[in-house]
Amino acid sequence: MTYQALARKYRPQNFAEIVGQEHVVQALVNGIENNRLHHAFLFTGTRGVGKTTLARVLAKSLNCLEGISGNPCGVCQHCVEIKEGDFIDLIEVDAASRTGVDDTRNLLENVQYAPNKGQYKIYLIDEVHMFSKSSFNALLKTLEEPPEHVKFLLATTEPDKLPVTVLSRCLQFNLKRLTQKQIGDHLQSLLNKESVDFDERAIQLISRVADGSMRDALSLLDQSLAFGAGAIHFDEIRAMLGTVEQTHVEELLRQVHHHDHAQVLEKLQWFHDMSVDYQSLVDDLCRLMHEVAAIQALGRMTGGSHFDSQVLKTMATELSPEQVQWYYQLIIVAAEQLNYTPDKRISFEMAVIRMLDFEPGSPGRMAAESTEDSGVAHADSAGQSQESVKPTGPQANLVDTQMKPHTQVRVSAEQLQNKPDKPIDLHALSQQNWPGVFERLQLKGGSRELARHLAVLENNEKVLTFAVDQSAEIFMNEKAQKAIRERLLGDSNDYTVKFTVRQEVNSVAQITQQEAARQSAEQDQVDPVVQHLQSQFGAKIIQNKLGD
Repeated sequence: MTYQALARKYRPQNFAEIVGQEHVVQALVNGIENNRLHHAFLFTGTRGVGKTTLARVLAKSLNCLEGISGNPCGVCQHCVEIKEGDFIDLIEVDAASRTGVDDTRNLLENVQYAPNKGQYKIYLIDEVHMFSKSSFNALLKTLEEPPEHVKFLLATTEPDKLPVTVLSRCLQFNLKRLTQKQIGDHLQSLLNKESVDFDERAIQLISRVADGSMRDALSLLDQSLAFGAGAIHFDEIRAMLGTVEQTHVEELLRQVHHHDHAQVLEKLQWFHDMSVDYQSLVDDLCRLMHEVAAIQALGRMTGGSHFDSQVLKTMATELSPEQVQWYYQLIIVAAEQLNYTPDKRISFEMAVIRMLDFEPGSPGRMAAESTEDSGVAHADSAGQSQESVKPTGPQANLVDTQMKPHTQVRVSAEQLQNKPDKPIDLHALSQQNWPGVFERLQLKGGSRELARHLAVLENNEKVLTFAVDQSAEIFMNEKAQKAIRERLLGDSNDYTVKFTVRQEVNSVAQITQQEAARQSAEQDQVDPVVQHLQSQFGAKIIQNKLGD
């Protein structure tokens, strides 16, 4: 007997065997048992989740010789013929190959005639979204008022391409993508029936790569059995799936994070030797960064990808949130460049090189270093940008985050983490000198935003009280308050720092905003000729009082 593919051999033959679509199965069985049968059913969902299988099981339920029920016998003549594709009253159509209106009219010519053998004549139209507009118009009238003996079962992966007039005439069921556990459990049960030796890690790997599709999983299982000569082992499957398997992406990111240049070079060469799809690699890196960021920010995975959960949790602790966001921006730039660089490999490898040699740093610090090196004007201590030179094109996305080689940034980051070089004189701290002290603290993230919206309210008897602008109350969490206290107090435990919310505060942010408004007003009053000189030659206006 010739070999039969696992996807065909183990295709579900009744509703109980269908995996992961309980919400659809329950609705169909209840409708059949209670004699509430719609005349048109639309099954939607990604590839390989069971749309056509559900339609065929429903056809069995409606034409079983044992009677209409939610549990067809599977052994009567009608059930066997439907299983083998020989049932005369089940008309299966692939809309992708019959898109013309003449094909649709020919298909519907015999709708008015009674079924030959079964109780219902069933039209199963797969990939129905491929129909032309004229074909949908030809189908529409019959779909709206079909004879009592006709049922339409439509299946599609792209329901958004169907006219709303068709959607409104169908009972729609959206089939879900299967989870990794659902696929893995089903594969293990099939392999036990086949008496095949397998590794659980190999099954988990196949389940992840299947990406929610049971049919893809069974096809990969067939391929794995052939590759492993009847056995399934992790190392062999990993080698077979090298071009799509996601552990390689995880390994690459880990090597980049540890600055292991030799291993990164070896991995990049392996990608090239395997002729990988660099677009898929970039997409996987984006998904990996997204999952790690979700764990750091939300405390849980989104479930949108199929990376190993333990690996994601480990990366979330090893990488800082700044690094995750920085890597993500670099990958996005690479994704844009893939479309117009002469070699996609170049774009991908350049992104990896940037990840190796550049790291995120403090924007104020980086701007100052950039000015010292190149003479370009940078943001002043109040955070106002006087003049900037911005690149155009895809690189513009990187403007907001300054880049410096990691050998320099490590020093900068170390300074940011330490206390200010000179201890802050807390006794002399007042609202007048608070803006200068704020800059010395070199805070970042949420703690910096909180500090920008503070004003010194009281400084008496070793109790320092800050007023917090009500608009910045969202930043007043324990973590931000603790960071400010640590930078202010250093090793001293004499002072107590308190925070209280006020409606309006003369904070650094408020001072900066007022100064910007003043400069804008002055700029509006400048003569157009003077403005032109300022923009062309960088001229500055010197205000002189009468009599000076």
